[in-house]
Amino acid sequence: MGGTPGGIQDIALARRKIDAGQIPHAEDFTAEGLYAEHDLPLEGPPCEQVLCLRSATGIATAIDTGRQQVFVQVGFSSNVDPSTFRRQPLDAALVIDHSGSMAGEPMEAVKEAARRLVAKLDENDTLSLVIFDDTSQVLVKQTPVRDREALLRAIDTIRVDGSTCIECGLRDGYQQLATRELDASRSRRVFLFTDAMPNVGQTQEGGFMDLLRDHSREGRDLTLFGVNLAFDQSFVTAISSVRGANAFYLSGAERTRTVFDEDFDYLVTPIAYDLKMVLTPAPGFRVEAVYGIPGVAPGASLASLELPTVFLSRRRGAILARLSREADIQPAQRMLSEEFSFTPARSEAPPPTLLTASYEGSEPLSSTGTWYSEDSVRKTVALTNLVLGARAACTSWHAGDKVRARELAERTADLVRTHAEQLDDAALRAEAELASKLAALMVP
Repeated sequence: MGGTPGGIQDIALARRKIDAGQIPHAEDFTAEGLYAEHDLPLEGPPCEQVLCLRSATGIATAIDTGRQQVFVQVGFSSNVDPSTFRRQPLDAALVIDHSGSMAGEPMEAVKEAARRLVAKLDENDTLSLVIFDDTSQVLVKQTPVRDREALLRAIDTIRVDGSTCIECGLRDGYQQLATRELDASRSRRVFLFTDAMPNVGQTQEGGFMDLLRDHSREGRDLTLFGVNLAFDQSFVTAISSVRGANAFYLSGAERTRTVFDEDFDYLVTPIAYDLKMVLTPAPGFRVEAVYGIPGVAPGASLASLELPTVFLSRRRGAILARLSREADIQPAQRMLSEEFSFTPARSEAPPPTLLTASYEGSEPLSSTGTWYSEDSVRKTVALTNLVLGARAACTSWHAGDKVRARELAERTADLVRTHAEQLDDAALRAEAELASKLAALMVP
């Protein structure tokens, strides 16, 4: 199996907006979200521990600058066997937004998701149900999951009304979990269903961070499920960067089915915490950005940072470092050293892992050359350029520069399509089509 960093787990909101004929905002495209939707395996020996780190290198043009850059992918794999894996017993608090903005399709989507969640629980699990508008109400106190029909009837009674006090619902949900004794053999998690548009109580992302961090330290984590086109992606990106947190956008029935029927047991299973990464560029190179770290905006130039959580996943996830260079790259030239340490969720910490990135070509690489150590890093670079190009196009569009927006989106689609054809990758072709649909909407 693989591992995926916490935080946003998809770009489903951007996809839904484009399908609805809307131009997304730049923040709707996150590198960590797009990476999480793809399997990005790196070559190497079989993984023999709960989390293995590997690296691969690509040298290619970045769409936002037009310059040749060095891209170093760090991949996550695991020795967990899906045929024998069983998640820990779970204490779950369902916290459901039933404010006025949830009327219609959003509320029906939330009810269906809540029903599927209940179906994934068994008598070893416990559950509580909290609903909130401008206040909060506990419909079901924390109790063992024995009478499913009663739980489903409680979900069916939920009606839409009032304003949105996410803080109210979260506090009651955490309070229900706090009635359970701390037990290392069990997981405790709030499942928040909302359109992320708070207008009562705390309304800014910063006001939620201490609340979430305090409960995370007590072993009470958060998974957010988003609905509604009027969804505040930047708010969710921030709060889902907290240790132990992740977030999913439920864009339709098929997405809901996949999340709950195929991924649920994994999305509640952190396998590592506090993955610390120290990047040491070789002389003549400079770290320009790191992509795929929740809470770190694309373009941030950081050589030392921390990934709060890695979750078990059906897919091999990734983060990507981007470097600039001062001269032609020579054969066997080392470009970057990376040191990693992390704390496994349920075992002793292994020694730090040291990875290196070198150019393995036989000839010097000029400023216009390209090279990839393996196909997977080429795909990850293409996905990164999709995020960078789409963000730039959407930013230009909403700033009123529609001609530039269209040109950026078309160039992004062409670039991704070229990589998709050369790799013969169906999933990458679908992403090229997404960029083409975005470009088609950007009529000057």
